[in-house]
Amino acid sequence: MHGSSRFAFLLCTLVAPGCLVPAARYEEARSAAQVEQEAQRRTQRELSRAASERDAARAELRTQERRIEKLESELAEATLATDVAGSERRYALELVEQLRGELLRTGDHLREFAGDRNRLADALKSAETRARGLAACEADAADNAGIVRDLAVELHQPIRSGEVDLEVVDGVPLLRIDSQELAGEVPDTTGRTLLAALVRVSQKHAHARVRIREVGKVPDGVDRAKRLRRVSDALAALGLAAERVELAPADEKGSGAPSLELALYAARAADSDAD
Repeated sequence: MHGSSRFAFLLCTLVAPGCLVPAARYEEARSAAQVEQEAQRRTQRELSRAASERDAARAELRTQERRIEKLESELAEATLATDVAGSERRYALELVEQLRGELLRTGDHLREFAGDRNRLADALKSAETRARGLAACEADAADNAGIVRDLAVELHQPIRSGEVDLEVVDGVPLLRIDSQELAGEVPDTTGRTLLAALVRVSQKHAHARVRIREVGKVPDGVDRAKRLRRVSDALAALGLAAERVELAPADEKGSGAPSLELALYAARAADSDAD
């Protein structure tokens, strides 16, 4: 029975006919009823507050559960990402090692290839140099053959009379004449003929050079170098450039009267070697 109903019932009971009670008991009953009502109100308030706190706790619990679920989901994603990253890292490391090995092998191949290339380049350069030298030698041989032919034509008479000797020594055309015929203060007729022939033939062969050497002993007091320079000057006076004339050391081992050796020879091979 509700508190207010019980209080009304109590009042009715007290004031019912034949049930008169003292005022003190009435007040006492009313006070008790009021106390009980106040207790019930406090209980209701406590119940309401407890219910509110329970609802709030349930709401907070649901919020925490959702947060935990979200954290668990994020943790699972992070774990998956970590696993994927770890797998990718291992794959990358394996790829790096593989590429490093390939690079080392490629480096070895490149060094070997570079060595082969250098050797082939050196061999090619040597072959090209040799080919140029052989071509120059072949051209020199052809030139020397032409020089011999032209000298024989130009000096036919002195060669036939024996005043001038024409030979081919080691493939080089060589003229010999008595030093007195050419190295004197004024060359005689045969000497002048020989010098003129040398100049004309050298003009036909652009690569030809003249090498002058004296063979045999000369009388005491004779300046051999001066004699050779005199011949060189005579050639220059006839138009042969000085750079195409070479004065070679004398050979004193010969016997008999000293003679001059004038070699007119092609020099392509020498120029090729100098390059």
